[in-house]
Amino acid sequence: MRKLATWAAILATAPAAWAAADGLPRHRLEPGTVLTYKASGEGVYPKMTMTAEAETTAWVVGREGDGVRVILRKGSRYETKWEGEPAPPKREPMDYEYGRIVLRPDGRIETDEGDDVPYRLFPSRLFPRLPADQAQAEAGWSARDEGQAEEARYSALRAEPGGWSFRVERFGPENRVYESTDEATYHFDAGRGLVRRIEGERTQNYDFQAKGTEVEELTSVETLGPEKLAAFAKAADAFFEAERAYLAAARAGAEDATKVDAALAEARAKLVAARDAAGEPAFREALDRRIERHDASAANMVDDAKSRADAIGKPATPWTFPGLDGKSHALADYRGKVVVLDFWYRGCGWCVKAMPQMNAVAEDFAGRPVAVLGMNNDRDEGDAKLVAEVMGLKYPTIRVDPDFPDRCGVQGFPTVIVVDPEGVVRDVHVGYSKDLRAKLGKSIEALLSR
Repeated sequence: MRKLATWAAILATAPAAWAAADGLPRHRLEPGTVLTYKASGEGVYPKMTMTAEAETTAWVVGREGDGVRVILRKGSRYETKWEGEPAPPKREPMDYEYGRIVLRPDGRIETDEGDDVPYRLFPSRLFPRLPADQAQAEAGWSARDEGQAEEARYSALRAEPGGWSFRVERFGPENRVYESTDEATYHFDAGRGLVRRIEGERTQNYDFQAKGTEVEELTSVETLGPEKLAAFAKAADAFFEAERAYLAAARAGAEDATKVDAALAEARAKLVAARDAAGEPAFREALDRRIERHDASAANMVDDAKSRADAIGKPATPWTFPGLDGKSHALADYRGKVVVLDFWYRGCGWCVKAMPQMNAVAEDFAGRPVAVLGMNNDRDEGDAKLVAEVMGLKYPTIRVDPDFPDRCGVQGFPTVIVVDPEGVVRDVHVGYSKDLRAKLGKSIEALLSR
């Protein structure tokens, strides 16, 4: 009963609105609030130390039912010092990313359709899931974090001056694949209804031994008046619409090499127009950075689109390789089926993140003339076996020669190549995307209906 008595003492000093929360921590942010968190950390690797700094700003721009709409901006920079070498001569500027979410009082995070919150923004880091009831508060709770493709396991609440603390372990298949841990202690402010401090620790033992620590702390709370808030919210909407338009134009160019130059020019023009119209310095600077990145990478985007176009419509590279099942497999064995080739290796984190979607594709087309095959080029078969077991792969894993992906034109991992029943390449997907399952499903259905 001591723990309950301590919670009661906290409630006795809290506002009346807080007392109505039945003694449970809840995110309670008001429109117009601007939060700034700063983080610093260090990672120790063999013969190398990496230091990191981050700054996250959260603007609460309006209400959404029982929750609030939040605009997030995270800036980060890293410095690496190798053993025996001097420190880097200068600090690089912060690299910022933006996203928007709807935050519910219990920590559920939602996004609008079409919004893609950058992976590094990690909103559930600052806005963790909170216990649903007193039983969870006393025993611990867990929540699936779809944005990070992992489960967060929370400890019971512990009372501390002004609020609570609790531990969280973020756990997913990748922890077993990379022999890693990711844990943190949260300190939650009862009076203000927000996280005030996070102390994190990470380890990894696969490939090399590393240990990292990080502290993130609330450094300022400001309030925007109604006029400034309205202007900021309007500017934010314009910024995200410009981002959507840019990505749509860029994707159109990636899918049609004959239009890639025009599509990229159109995409850049959308960014420039949005930058010229931006009234808020934060968004103007962000759009300037987007334009710089576009200019630096446009040539590579054109090359990627043309490489994809060169592969599509050509016969797939023939192959014969052993599988983890001990049998020999050849592309010719699958003639008459749509063949989906997923190129991966153990050290590719994005490959592992994509595997649940690849499993889903295999299940979606079970019993139909479709073969999903994992094309693994790890030199150590044990690495391939471990990943296949941990991820519960529902499709065969083929052990290819280390140079085979190059012969297939694979330029990055993961790469998924779709081959039609006649052995001709009809689609190529490079990199991880949250809608990979849907994209592949559409491509496969089109081939099956021919």
